[in-house]
Amino acid sequence: MICTIHQPNYLPYLGFFEKAARSEIFILYDTTQFKKNDWQNRNKLCTSGGWQWISVPILHDFGQKIYEVKIKDPKKSLKKNWRSIEVIYGKAPFFKKYGSVLEEIYHTDIEHLNELNCKLILAAAKFLDLKTKFIKSSELPKIETTSTQALIDMCNLVKADTYISGGEGKNYIDMEILKNSGLKILFQNYSHPVYRQFNSPTFQPYMNIFDLLFNCGDESLETLTKGQQY
Repeated sequence: MICTIHQPNYLPYLGFFEKAARSEIFILYDTTQFKKNDWQNRNKLCTSGGWQWISVPILHDFGQKIYEVKIKDPKKSLKKNWRSIEVIYGKAPFFKKYGSVLEEIYHTDIEHLNELNCKLILAAAKFLDLKTKFIKSSELPKIETTSTQALIDMCNLVKADTYISGGEGKNYIDMEILKNSGLKILFQNYSHPVYRQFNSPTFQPYMNIFDLLFNCGDESLETLTKGQQY
């Protein structure tokens, strides 16, 4: 059983879903501490002039868990975010194919950032036709450990024998603890694919997942997994 674990980011980039595509279970790690000015409430949109941030304003207290963070003025904030997506991608080849589902999410009464992020992640996974099972860490039995041991414990809870880590995991995972656990680890070395972006003459890498979907449609999954090796 292959598992990957990652915070539920806002409109994650392609590499997030490449790991999901290789995994049978994806744990959305929403019980870890929220990181301000990270990817949990912002990401990138591709425009004709390069790229720009899209951010969800939040109400945040230091030390809060991800699932505890609330959206500031949610109706106004989500409406503004949807409008940005609609204006920038409205003429994309596959906007009509996916846009209505996103519009519904952004017009739902959502108070917590985690709920928004998870809804968008699950929508993208469905559009990509992923067979991966997504589970929130907040839905699992509570663990008291942190860092490498927490990853091991979560994998044990879902009976996984293999863990896929992002490439940056080499900088913080304690390999000795992992080795003693018997859990096999694979490190992602993501080589970002190039695809046609309808509104950009120069390819802009590391955009949000819907940049790929709006531009490539049914070819999106094949595109994002192209050339990846472990």
